[in-house]
Amino acid sequence: MKIELVAVDDALAEGEALVQFIFADEERSDRQFAELLGPIGESFKAERYETSSGYVATREGIRSALLVGLGKRAEFADEVLRRASAVAMRRARERGWRALRLLLPDDRRRSVRQAVEGALLGRYENRFYRRDEDGRNGVERLRIAVSRGGEDLEAEVERGRVIAEATNWARALADEPANLLPPREFARRAVEMCAAVGLRVEVWLGEEIRARGWGGLWSVGKGSDEPPALIVVRYEPEEVSGELWAFVGKGMTFDAGGICLKPWQGMEEMKADMAGGAAVLGALCAIARLRLPRRIVGIIPAAENMPSGRALKPGDVIKTLAGYTIEVTDTDAEGRLILADAIAHARQLGAHRIIDLATLTGSIIVALGDVRAGLFSNDDDWAREIAEAAERAGEPVWRMPLDEDYKKRLESSIADFKNYGGRPDATVAALLLSRFADRTPWAHLDIAGTAWLDEDEPFASKGATGAGVRTLVELAAQSADS
Repeated sequence: MKIELVAVDDALAEGEALVQFIFADEERSDRQFAELLGPIGESFKAERYETSSGYVATREGIRSALLVGLGKRAEFADEVLRRASAVAMRRARERGWRALRLLLPDDRRRSVRQAVEGALLGRYENRFYRRDEDGRNGVERLRIAVSRGGEDLEAEVERGRVIAEATNWARALADEPANLLPPREFARRAVEMCAAVGLRVEVWLGEEIRARGWGGLWSVGKGSDEPPALIVVRYEPEEVSGELWAFVGKGMTFDAGGICLKPWQGMEEMKADMAGGAAVLGALCAIARLRLPRRIVGIIPAAENMPSGRALKPGDVIKTLAGYTIEVTDTDAEGRLILADAIAHARQLGAHRIIDLATLTGSIIVALGDVRAGLFSNDDDWAREIAEAAERAGEPVWRMPLDEDYKKRLESSIADFKNYGGRPDATVAALLLSRFADRTPWAHLDIAGTAWLDEDEPFASKGATGAGVRTLVELAAQSADS
C-alpha cells in the first residue's frame, strides 16, 4: 500500500474518500465535517470506534466520507487512534474504497505513526485459504493530511509502516494452520526472514537438540512425528556495544496437551501456541529494519506437543539444559519446559537481560482477560522499563506477584522441581522460569489472553493479534533513545 503525507488543503485525488476522526465531547459547532454530512452527522455520537458513512461536497465534487468516533477527549490515548485508523481501513474495505485520506485529530509525530500503524494493522486479513469472492482487496493508497511537513513526519510514517508490517508478519505465522507450519517450517520461515533483513540465524533440529542437552525441548517434542526445532537469531550491529539482551519466545506450533490431552473444544486455536516465538521474530525483523542500536539475541524453541508411544508421560523426570531436573506432573504444562531451556541458553550466551513471551497459562486469562498481558519479573527496574514500553506501544501489561510464598507448589519429592503446582498457575509457572534466570534481570510476559481474538472486533478480525511485537520494538527503541 502506498502511503504519503499531504497538506490539509491539498486537492483530493479522483476516487479518494475522506475519513474524519471525531471526539464525543466536542461542541457541535466544532464538527464542521459532520455538519457537511447532514443526516449521518446528526445521529453520530462519536462513541469509541463508532462509524457513520455518507457523502460530502468538496471543491473537487462529491466524495465518499466516513466518520470514526474517538470517544471522550479526556480518555484519548495513542492506542485509540491506532485502533480507530484500523476501523477506518476495515470499513473502507467493506465499501470497496481503494483510496483514502485520513484527517487526524492532530499531527503530532506519534499521531502520524499511530495512524499508519493502525491503518496497516486494519488492512490485515487472514483469509489465506479462502476464495475472496467479493473482490474487495482493500485500500491501495493512503494519504494522511497534516498541517506541516518535514523529514520528522516522514520518518514516523516509515517507522509505523515497519512496525505494522512486522506485526502482521507475526500474525500470519500464528494464524497459519499447524499442518502447514510444523517446527521445521517455522524455522525455515525464520531463516527466510533473516536473510531478507540481514539477521544472523542458526537452526538445530531433532537429535541435534537432544545432543546439545536441551532436555526440556527434546522431551516435549519427541512425541510428535515432526522433530522439534531450535531457532537462534542474532542482531548485533558492528558499531554497537553494551549489554546483550535476550528475547525468548515460546514456539509450540501445536499443543494437543500430550498424554494429558486437552478437551477438543477450541483445540484448533492451539496452532497459535507459538505466538510468543512469532512475536520475537517479528520484533527482530522490525528492529533490524529500523537499525536500532541495541544488541539482541532471539531464542525460539519450537515443537509440537502430541500424544504417542514416544510422548512425555506424567511422572517422568527430565534433565534440563541448566542441569536442574523437573518432574512432569502435567504434560500440558509443556511451555515452561521448553522456555526453561531457552532461558538457560540465554544466560550461556551472556545475556545481561532476558524477556520471554509465551501463551503460557489459562489462569492469566482468568486474572486479566484479553486486555492486558501478565508481567512477572525478578527485577523492578527491568519490569518498569518493560511496562513503560508496553504502555507506549498500546499493549498494556499488569505486574503480577512472584513471591517465594508460592515456592512450595514447585516442590517435588523426586526432582529439583515439578512442572505444575496447581493454582495460581500463572504465578507458579513464572516462579519456575525465574529459577532458570537466576540473578540475571528477567521478565516473563504471559500473553495467553492478548495473543488471540475469539471473534471479530471493529479494529481486527478474529485470530492472531501479533501481541508483543510492538512492545519489544518500543523497548529496544526506548533504551536506544535514553
